[in-house]
Amino acid sequence: MSVGFIGMGNMGQMLVIALARSGALKPGEIVISSRSPAKLSQAADRVPGLQVAYTNREVARRCRTIFLCVKPGETQAVLDEIGPYISDEHLLVIINNTLLIPMMEERLPARVAKVIPSVVQQIGKGASLLAFGSRCTPEDHALLMRLMNAISRPYVITEEQARVASDLTSCGPAFLAYVCRALAGAARHYQPDLAPEVVEAMVRETARATCELMEQTGLTFDDVIVRVSTPGGVTADGIAVLDELLSGVWEQVIETTIRKENFKRAKVNL
Repeated sequence: MSVGFIGMGNMGQMLVIALARSGALKPGEIVISSRSPAKLSQAADRVPGLQVAYTNREVARRCRTIFLCVKPGETQAVLDEIGPYISDEHLLVIINNTLLIPMMEERLPARVAKVIPSVVQQIGKGASLLAFGSRCTPEDHALLMRLMNAISRPYVITEEQARVASDLTSCGPAFLAYVCRALAGAARHYQPDLAPEVVEAMVRETARATCELMEQTGLTFDDVIVRVSTPGGVTADGIAVLDELLSGVWEQVIETTIRKENFKRAKVNL
């Protein structure tokens, strides 16, 4: 079995490296292409033994499963190139929310699925999202679950759920890093003699341990808040400030990502 990856940007390279390192795919089973010779060389150097294709057409001819890892605006040109070589024997996997499965099914005879990865998959952790088109077979389900299970905890969702779910899994690392950075910055403001690297390490360790605590004990977010926030204590007062200042903030964040995705999708022409 050969699996193709068209596009060696950050996410394409991350998937190739993670899947090879996990053993889910042998390097010799991976075929990559990119319009950038430098990115092809970079990926080949990082994963010795993978196969390099110098045109996207070659990937389509050699592989029956293809991950399309290019930007939405570049998709039409890629489909124009590989379209004559795509049949109903192909499984085409798109990795962003701007492109919709029905768009691709209308354009090509391939079976179409969606995988939304996250940057944390480069360490074999985190959640990934899977959605399957109407033509996908049980074998397609099994293949993508096997691949993504090797580098993440995959969740099968409907495509309609993908935008909001992506805010939790794909955008989530940036959102959480932003919150952690803000907490560390506030601590440094009031205690500047604490070294920045020490403060950041404290926040990271606390975030990591809190998640592990919930995983191992079954505690919910509310359970943790209640356990730490003794009535009348300093933590409870801090939570009260967060309740007041952050009310509606995350709803605004999600509404913004939905609007942005819809705007980008309206500009896609396949």
